[in-house]
Amino acid sequence: MMRDKLKARYRFVAVFLLAMAIAHGIEFWQQRARVLAGYGDFSALYTAGLLVRRGEGRLLYDGHEQWRVQQEFALNVDIRKGPMPFIRPPFEALVFLPLAYFSYPVAFAIWSLAKLVLLWLTARVLPRPHPFSRIYPSWLEVVLCLGFFPVFLDLFQGQDAILLLLIVAATLSRLQSGKDFAAGAILALGLFKFHLVVPVAIMIWLAGRARILAGFLPGTAALLALSCVISGTSVLSAYPTYLLNLNRTPGVGFVTAQSMPNLRGLLTAFVGRAPYPGPIHWLLLPASVAAIVIMARYWRPLMNTGFPGLGLGYCLALLVAILTSYYARSYDMTLLIIPLLLLGSGFLDQPGLPPLPRRMIAGGLLLVICTPLYWALILQLDRPYLLVVPMFILALGIAKVMRQSLPATA
Repeated sequence: MMRDKLKARYRFVAVFLLAMAIAHGIEFWQQRARVLAGYGDFSALYTAGLLVRRGEGRLLYDGHEQWRVQQEFALNVDIRKGPMPFIRPPFEALVFLPLAYFSYPVAFAIWSLAKLVLLWLTARVLPRPHPFSRIYPSWLEVVLCLGFFPVFLDLFQGQDAILLLLIVAATLSRLQSGKDFAAGAILALGLFKFHLVVPVAIMIWLAGRARILAGFLPGTAALLALSCVISGTSVLSAYPTYLLNLNRTPGVGFVTAQSMPNLRGLLTAFVGRAPYPGPIHWLLLPASVAAIVIMARYWRPLMNTGFPGLGLGYCLALLVAILTSYYARSYDMTLLIIPLLLLGSGFLDQPGLPPLPRRMIAGGLLLVICTPLYWALILQLDRPYLLVVPMFILALGIAKVMRQSLPATA
């Protein structure tokens, strides 16, 4: 009887995600003309590839050059009066250099197909030891991932969150194998989103896997050197200044803080936008530091016990990184594919799992995969910061399991 109930539950989740994947596909098809005309975020990434291809890497953060280049392939985009700025470090432009040899529509199509492959690789490399059993085959997991709204948004915008997802999954795989040096080097490849990757590296280090820094720090240095080769040594000061100026200019480059699904967005919604630096920034910094330290303290007794402690802690670390980040978009929640695949499988079926954490994790996962919730909060209510709520519920449920039910915490 119990097995039949479990099969029915997994069948319902699969059908729901398949229906959402179809809905996303229909929306993508209806908007294809705008997507291929350069309305999405991919225009900034493609611009970076074009500038590096032309030997103009020093101009990656020149707004006038960005605008000039984008007028070559996105002339008819009427929603922008200035460039879609490239906000990643220079080294990531090399990822898009090969795509710059194609027209914008072809490059977008190639990048989209490549990300489907990256999703499949993520499903393959993500470790699934007991009790994180695989419920669906890899190909079906990829299809179901297309029903997850942040993944759809990443594909729709031509963003790079799926690339980071693979890097983060491969890092966990190396940690599970005890290859911390390799894990650190792999994680460093995700520094194109340093605001998410650096906190994860710090939490792993504080939780007792100090050797990860032996791979992470040299990897960071190598990417800094590569960035200097692309854009010159002046980029070491020009890039932070560029980001700071964008952050201080509402509606340019960075979206408003209220549109961020993190603690900063939540604080801004209730306190109001403040000058930089302002009270929100002073509140966010200690909150972020405290969350990272507390998370690492929870994780440390479980870090070297293997799964499930390692996997649970890693899922919680990703949630903490997103919730406490200074900058986040809804597509950054693509990283939650990892807790969805790990916790949404056999883990919740364990008989010894305490009822309250089980319900919190299950409820958080169901809310996270609910596409209508995203549509309502983002498109109807313009309150994407409320996505903090299901992530917080999920994080709290994981923390309770780590605290209460695992042998290493007894």
